[in-house]
Amino acid sequence: MEMERQENYTIMEGYELPSKGLIYDKKVNPHVELRSMTARDEMKRLSPSSTPFKTLADIIEGCLIEKPAVHVYDMAIGDYEYLLHKLRIVTYGDEYKVELQCPFCGETFDAITHLEDIAVKDFDQEKFEKLRNLKLPKSGDDIVLKFQTPHILDEIDSKTREYKRKYKDASISFDLLAILICSIESVNGVEYAEYDLENYINKLPAMDMTKIINTLDELNKCVGIENELQVTCKHCGGDVNTFFRFGTEFFRPSTI
Repeated sequence: MEMERQENYTIMEGYELPSKGLIYDKKVNPHVELRSMTARDEMKRLSPSSTPFKTLADIIEGCLIEKPAVHVYDMAIGDYEYLLHKLRIVTYGDEYKVELQCPFCGETFDAITHLEDIAVKDFDQEKFEKLRNLKLPKSGDDIVLKFQTPHILDEIDSKTREYKRKYKDASISFDLLAILICSIESVNGVEYAEYDLENYINKLPAMDMTKIINTLDELNKCVGIENELQVTCKHCGGDVNTFFRFGTEFFRPSTI
């Protein structure tokens, strides 16, 4: 590690994970330091992959000066996105060009936003744990949810493709089935095998399914950045509220 610190890397003062490292099974140091990406890292990012989240998680991990106790691939999606933002800042700076349509005058314009201005949510561990453990309104079942990670998102994509091949004649949302399969840790204290969990989900009352999906959204939003941006329209001067979106400018800024 000391040898790496002595290299001519661009290292920031350091950052603190939004989760404070409190949600993992292992003790995780919330303080991290990142070096800037190299040309080789960028070549890895551009290489074809069936697991795109793993590719980016591996790049982030490779740019961390000290490796965390939990791989970035298995971190909460909020911690992962936070590290991705900080890696972009370390590598290219915090200026981020966005294209927007003004809701006031209807004109389209480019604006420069600043990634460092995006706020980090205050982590509430009690709320986080409460959301993970929920009682379904219709069946009364007790469900424990998994928080989403880059690993789980790759798994959801893989299972969606698998279900489409397996049930090619079925007219259902395979994405939703995969999300539920990958997000339920236990039912009434029992961890189901995938086949049994699929049968359980198929018979769930719609109200219970909606409760799970809504709670899962809240759970994953408990950790991470706010993603809200405000820019001024170049044409009419109106304040335009928008949300951060990953675009080509994130890793290929045209302002350089």
